[in-house]
Amino acid sequence: MRKWLGYILVILLLAGCGAGASQRAIQDLTSTMENELHIVYFYEQERPSEQMEAQLTGMKVFLARKNIPSSISYRKIDGEKNYEELLGVKDGQILVFDYKGIRFNARNIHVLEGMILQLSNP
Repeated sequence: MRKWLGYILVILLLAGCGAGASQRAIQDLTSTMENELHIVYFYEQERPSEQMEAQLTGMKVFLARKNIPSSISYRKIDGEKNYEELLGVKDGQILVFDYKGIRFNARNIHVLEGMILQLSNP
């Protein structure tokens, strides 16, 4: 019985550590200001195309016109942190963070544009 209790304790401890790592990864990417957005593009091998970067920059400009500050960053999935393991992201996935955590999750830039348009409309 003690042996089983020990196994259960170790499993719970390991599960708690895993959840903490993903929470720390999210906190590293969240914005510090209340209504600021941080757009993160995740990639495996190569950074996004110039067209994708231009679309993301256009989204940032659109948000600035709506008085919503934003920033864009590009993260390699298996760089310093393994974001695929921590956040479950795939190549070309875009996450948008606010001060609370993940606000939007999109695999397609056009879907993200629709989400951003809904955000900026009253």
